[in-house]
Amino acid sequence: MNNIAYYRNLVILAGLGPLLMLGWDAWHDQLGANGVNNALHITGILSLVFLFASLVITPLRALTGWNSLIAYRRALGLYGFAFAAIHFVTYVALDRMGSVSSTIEEILSRRFLLVGFIALALMLPLAVTSTNAMIRKLGPVRWKLLHRLAYIAAILGVVHYYMLVKSDVRQPLAFAAMLVPILGFRGVKHYWDLRREALKSKSRESAKPQTNRKFWNGELVVENIHRETHDVKTFRFVFPDGDIPFIHRPGQYMTLTLNIHGQLVKRSYTIASSPSQRGHVELTIKRNPEGVVSRYMHDDLKVGDKIRIGAPGGRFYFDDLQSKAVVLIAGGVGITPLMSILRFLTDRSWRGTIYFINAVRSQDDMIYAAELANLANRFENLHLLTHYSQSAPPLNLTAPSDRWHAKSGYVNADDLHAFVPDLKLLPVFLCGPDPMMKAVRKTLVSLGVPNEQISTEEFVSPTTNASNLDQGIDRNSLSQSETQFGSPDQRPFQFTPTELQSATIRFELSNQAIDIDASTTILEAAEQVGIALPWECRAGICGQCKVRCTSGRVQMDSRDAITKAEEANGFILACQSHPTTESVSIQG
Repeated sequence: MNNIAYYRNLVILAGLGPLLMLGWDAWHDQLGANGVNNALHITGILSLVFLFASLVITPLRALTGWNSLIAYRRALGLYGFAFAAIHFVTYVALDRMGSVSSTIEEILSRRFLLVGFIALALMLPLAVTSTNAMIRKLGPVRWKLLHRLAYIAAILGVVHYYMLVKSDVRQPLAFAAMLVPILGFRGVKHYWDLRREALKSKSRESAKPQTNRKFWNGELVVENIHRETHDVKTFRFVFPDGDIPFIHRPGQYMTLTLNIHGQLVKRSYTIASSPSQRGHVELTIKRNPEGVVSRYMHDDLKVGDKIRIGAPGGRFYFDDLQSKAVVLIAGGVGITPLMSILRFLTDRSWRGTIYFINAVRSQDDMIYAAELANLANRFENLHLLTHYSQSAPPLNLTAPSDRWHAKSGYVNADDLHAFVPDLKLLPVFLCGPDPMMKAVRKTLVSLGVPNEQISTEEFVSPTTNASNLDQGIDRNSLSQSETQFGSPDQRPFQFTPTELQSATIRFELSNQAIDIDASTTILEAAEQVGIALPWECRAGICGQCKVRCTSGRVQMDSRDAITKAEEANGFILACQSHPTTESVSIQG
């Protein structure tokens, strides 16, 4: 059993505790002199507590980035309904002595009872539809709209409690005080979602040439090889018949197919050049003594060689021209996707502020040093901070000192806080060695940056050498050296000519199709063609993105929000599913 399922079951068991205690006290006649009123009071309070606990999941998840919290929301909401139902049944059975006519008469004549009854009535369809089957039947969009009735039920529950008490209104007012930020968050979030979608639409409209992103396979020619540092080279590729035949987003990667000692090997490297440069693409690669591919690229590849590639791919990119600022944090050769973003933004004369933090060992290890200095001189909205972990900063910087700062040591909270105003409000893109990224992410979160605002790009590489290429490569063996200091976005696998590189995804209801890289999810494919599949967590927890796969096969990274019976009926989690066959059809 995974951790989420374990804690979800723990929440369910914990909710039974108050119910069992109430039943025990009632059985042993320990509810006090006025047992009925005490039972009504306890069940009413518990109903509000559980209902509020379910509603607070949404803001808490947004503020912390803990997507797993969604797994507990449904159970909490059902307990809220269950205690409200017990509250009502207790009233009818014990206070009204089971008389339906007397109950109806009381509800119609006493306003606080009518308000409470309406609240319970609103919760009933929410409880009935709290199953995966009902989500599929209603459709996630309609299901979400329906379940917003929970907010109205909570408001009516608080009003009912306030009207019920005669003099001491402290408890109902306390519930009302808790409800205000919950409703305020929902209102602000709804406004922000509408505004963000409008800005995205405007951004897409203003960048029309960037919208054709079909996956492409073919050969590119090595036009130039440039040495950046003692162990880093930049390789420029061109297309013999004109412009590069694919359009990528700044930060995405392309996949190379290489024949090394008679064995086909595939590696993915981040494109360092800007998408606005249509005549070429560039890869910046660090040579690793134990890395077969990086050694081959450095030692054997020559100008004029043809390389088979597939592109574009990857979800680590930034091209939102409507944003006001962005934070780019690089470690070593992890600078490559961030350099693509920086080049794109400066090519487009982006008016937002760019905070670029670069962590290197020493000045000799700094990639793109001259270009960064040139960009800092030309663009006043670019602010640079370089951390030198194993040497002192250079005495003379070749860019304005008010916008290029140098520090000794590692990236830390104090420097980030001082360098980036309003850090917790800005999107952050982070790429570098895994230990560095974990440390920086932890630091960013400690400074108040929400997890969902931090995008990271990891890079690993398999342990391979000339001898074991002939014997095949272990897909699960990793080189610690190249894992920490290899090229960004290297995927650890070796493949045969029959291994899937790209696939065609067909959406039946909208009659649309798209060619994608095999690492792209079904949800991302839908978004690329403008199909609004519903989703909430993108972590395989909420189950909102379930769709039916009618033909072809996919592989799911997570199955927590889907049952075996649903899988047997062809349902998949779109946010977790990658194609494993060349053609996949989706009922969406």
